[in-house]
Amino acid sequence: MTEHYQCQTAAFDLADYRLFYRIYRNQHNPNGRKILMLHGAGVDGAFTWEPMLRHLSHWGTLLIPDLRGMGQSVPLPEDREESAFTVEQVVEDVRALLDYLGWFECDLAGYSFGGLIAMLLKQQRSSGFQKTYLLEPALLERPDLNEMRDVRENYSIAAKMMREQTPEELGITYFLNLISPKRSKAIRVEHATVHRLKHRVLGLSYALDAVTDAVQRLDRAEILAVQGDVNSFVGGKSLDTVKACHQDISGQRDDWHYHEIGGTDHSLPFQKPSKIAEIIQRTLLG
Repeated sequence: MTEHYQCQTAAFDLADYRLFYRIYRNQHNPNGRKILMLHGAGVDGAFTWEPMLRHLSHWGTLLIPDLRGMGQSVPLPEDREESAFTVEQVVEDVRALLDYLGWFECDLAGYSFGGLIAMLLKQQRSSGFQKTYLLEPALLERPDLNEMRDVRENYSIAAKMMREQTPEELGITYFLNLISPKRSKAIRVEHATVHRLKHRVLGLSYALDAVTDAVQRLDRAEILAVQGDVNSFVGGKSLDTVKACHQDISGQRDDWHYHEIGGTDHSLPFQKPSKIAEIIQRTLLG
């Protein structure tokens, strides 16, 4: 699959959900560090992270689950339709998987929706995670929390459009205009992006609602206070408010390192995976 890693796939049954996951084992460094990698809303783990793997030779094992509502993870029983969920449910899903696999200490990476889940996992198990890598995580979209809460209501509109309007592309495009207004809108690129997000559109819509709900009630200061040894990544073409939020945190803390990836927007892990992997790799070398 990649130069370094061999992939094994499996599924883990929770009470109401079957969680699909991939374990990548480094054939050249089997005893290296472990890392848990969490994807964003509307996409699966392999699509998000596999392009980076050939550049991440220092880890021995990588765990990449498909989060609730996305990828190959599905509701149980198998004929049950997708339903709304909270970020706490997703955190509990991942915690149960880690316990099942006996992963009690590892590094942590999260993109967008997965970035928020990563921060909440760190909040609950601060000693269980070492280095943290956050790629434009939800909850860190604006320095002003009240402004962010107001803006997130627009994401609820997008989510409702995905569920209630036909075609679903209308809601997906509304969402993309919110999160990546400076993205390339070349017909081929836009079509591919919309088609990919349409695959599990209900899961995407419920993930957006879960983040909106979390933003309204979670204490961001408390969550940030327990984070440590963080490298955060923001696209150079992303919103200035996102950059400002990460820069403000980095400027106030010695254990938070900000990286701006030129030529990318919110889709940065898909646009420049080798560049991001190069920086991530470098953090292990000092």
